[in-house]
Amino acid sequence: MSDNRHLDPENFAEALSLGVPFEHPIAGHPRLSIFINPSRREIGLRAPRASREGKIETGLTHVRCRSVLLAGRQHIEIVVDEPDKFAEGYAILCLVADRIQLAGRSVSAAVTETIRSLGKLLRGPGALSPEREVGLFGELVTLRCLIGYLGSEDAVGGWLGPVAEEHDFSLREIDLEVKSTLSENREHWISSLTQLVPTVDKPLWLVSHQFTGAGPGEGKTLAELVAEVRAALGGAVLADFDRRLTAAGWREAPAKVSGRRFRSRTPPVLYLVDETFPRLTPASLASSGVHMSSITEVRYRLDLSAVPHSHHTPSYLRSALASGGTV
Repeated sequence: MSDNRHLDPENFAEALSLGVPFEHPIAGHPRLSIFINPSRREIGLRAPRASREGKIETGLTHVRCRSVLLAGRQHIEIVVDEPDKFAEGYAILCLVADRIQLAGRSVSAAVTETIRSLGKLLRGPGALSPEREVGLFGELVTLRCLIGYLGSEDAVGGWLGPVAEEHDFSLREIDLEVKSTLSENREHWISSLTQLVPTVDKPLWLVSHQFTGAGPGEGKTLAELVAEVRAALGGAVLADFDRRLTAAGWREAPAKVSGRRFRSRTPPVLYLVDETFPRLTPASLASSGVHMSSITEVRYRLDLSAVPHSHHTPSYLRSALASGGTV
């Protein structure tokens, strides 16, 4: 925690022990404050909401964000609702505040960067990042759908994402790229200039999954989804699936570790990646006069919320996603 802008942990613990509502302004711009709400058993960081600030998904069970109206102005509250972890939660809130005030980050960027940074520090060897966890969840939802329509051998054999191929699936007459997001908008990260370039002999389709966090008894964890796919396989195909799953970064967690739960926010949507689809490619940049030899890495984000989805989709793919594409 930085300088004397924040209460030290001892003073914060003392404020907690009083059992009364409490608010501590944090010196700096924009105006931020730490608050304690005993009646709701929560602590939080309050910040003014920018006009373009959308809903913020933390991906965490006991840290969440909400919009509130105070004195006629919109604010965002980052809330910790697990009293046993208030000390750790307070440290996280202070880190978020520092990113907003000292580094000039937006609230959403500050929350995302703080959680990602702590995740890298705490994650064990071989563990999936939160982003990769959601991505693998979407790939397995798609694979689960395809097994019933293509057969287990063709579906598992067509899953190429874990072996570092450019596209996630190579199927009958098409390639398929799977994108998953926790955002309210249909926003997806594209990891290279060639990820949305079709191969010479196959059209490329993109399936967009929107998930959101789920409570107990809702949706599925990644471990539950893995178990469900495994139950549909057997023999050599199951062994092949397990090899690909390991290559994708999956590691069995201890039984007591439940993992995050996800459910579908919307049904999946299919897009044909053709000349009208929004994307960056080596050809499009080169035609604009960009010296491609100077660009070594590109990662960008697409918002497909307003992009019309394709209607003339392969019938088996449309049927597969319609029957099992939601969680």
